[in-house]
Amino acid sequence: MIGYKYRANIIDENNVSRDINSLLNDELWASSLSNLNDPFEAVYKDNISKSLKLLEKILKAETGLVQKNWDDLMAFNNKIGFYSLALSKNEFPDNELMWAHYANSHKGFCIAYDIKQLEFSEERPYNVNEMQVVYKLNPPNIDVTNIGDKDFLVKMFGTKSKIWEYENEIRLIYNHLGIKKYNKSSLKSIYFGLNMDDKYQTQIIDGLSNRDINFYKMSMEQESYKLSPKFLCSNERQISNKLSPSMYKIIKTNHNFAVENFHVLYKGDVINMETMKQFVSKFREQIATRQANICVYDSMDIIDII
Repeated sequence: MIGYKYRANIIDENNVSRDINSLLNDELWASSLSNLNDPFEAVYKDNISKSLKLLEKILKAETGLVQKNWDDLMAFNNKIGFYSLALSKNEFPDNELMWAHYANSHKGFCIAYDIKQLEFSEERPYNVNEMQVVYKLNPPNIDVTNIGDKDFLVKMFGTKSKIWEYENEIRLIYNHLGIKKYNKSSLKSIYFGLNMDDKYQTQIIDGLSNRDINFYKMSMEQESYKLSPKFLCSNERQISNKLSPSMYKIIKTNHNFAVENFHVLYKGDVINMETMKQFVSKFREQIATRQANICVYDSMDIIDII
């Protein structure tokens, strides 16, 4: 799934853009709740404390530990980090309002990320959670019956007013706020705003050399309020003796946070130990984005077994 991050590209007094620097350094900033632009973030009707007091009063239940855990969770809210991305029904960032609001009236740019690759950039799976935002007319209710529900965290951190629905937001929620480094393969494309200065476009294109990235310039469709991307150029990794697509076929993949797993059909004519070593080495360099297990087969008959 592709998520889009609109960047303002504000230029400071030293003619430096923090957004461009972060992009070229493969970094993102996971912000705290208090620094998000909606003051109603994490607003909900807290019925937990009220329910615990009622249980304690009527049933003489011991609720102190539950209350402490709830209080600890509330305190932890200030430590977690949020990174917001926009989804699109089209295969490009088509949201006119997002371009106007978050990309500095089209003077900025938009980054297309592979969301799963961003998640896999974290060392451990519990360091980050993906959450699609839901939009409601009123804040959600949270009580003791919600604890452990699949929607519990969505009610706490992923529910916003209907007025924000145009953003079509998906969030990465990190266990700690701050700068996060991501794998280079997470970045797929860059879209330049209508009014972005050519020199900053060139800075980005040159700064992302030797990377597999496409670059586009947004344009206005004639007699329409719609935007469309115009292809500018591509950067490609410089890999000597690239494998021909006719030499292999990826049958199946099974990736997790620790390792990528590839099941590959080898279609070459020569099969011996040295050839296979070279093939696996080239495949790892060309296709894998991190540590990888690569299983190579010479027949599609294996597909039912794997």
